Amino acid sequence: MERFTPHFQGRPWAEGTEVTHAYLVPRAGIDDALLALAHACRPALLDYPIDPAYPAQAGDPGTLHVTVEMVADAPTAEISPADQRALVNALHKELADVAPFDTEVGPPLGNRAGAVMDVWPEAQAVALRERVRAAIRATRGDSALLHDGGRLHMSLGYSYDAANSDPLNSRLRAITPRRAPLSVDTLHLLNVRFAIAPDTGGWRLSWEPIAEIPLGG
Repeated sequence: MERFTPHFQGRPWAEGTEVTHAYLVPRAGIDDALLALAHACRPALLDYPIDPAYPAQAGDPGTLHVTVEMVADAPTAEISPADQRALVNALHKELADVAPFDTEVGPPLGNRAGAVMDVWPEAQAVALRERVRAAIRATRGDSALLHDGGRLHMSLGYSYDAANSDPLNSRLRAITPRRAPLSVDTLHLLNVRFAIAPDTGGWRLSWEPIAEIPLGG
């Protein structure tokens, strides 16, 4: 693995910039098996230069999330309240006939940016991403869809230095169960911020809610 650096508009993220994102977020009391799997990985992560996305308290989701899409044409501060409302309304319209669904997340895997768990089966989540993109395109234009997030995944934590991930993967492979369910019935529109963490010197994510859009109206 290497030091993780977030990007916005094809360039390294300017510290403190806030950008609108659409996320799936696990919830305590609903996705407890998934949170238990994530927390089982935490001791292994802490032995590497990885900043876990969740605190030590079991069951606390912290900032665990699956990125669905980023609104990449402008930082949140440059999107007017009226344009933000238009995006929220477009998302409500696009997702009104998308039924809630369950998928799975896992297994945990060390990668170039830290550690992740992939979403699988992914067909319904990919279809949801396309509906979200349609809403963004309708309100913000094609220029708002600049990033390819790759395969849908949940980041367990971001790396703040380089390290050999092979020993980490050996430890993560020993954790069972390997996968856990994620219940998807809400899309979270969030104001996401990356800033340098004073304790690690790496990038740390935080967010503020903008809107929650229920699937199926």
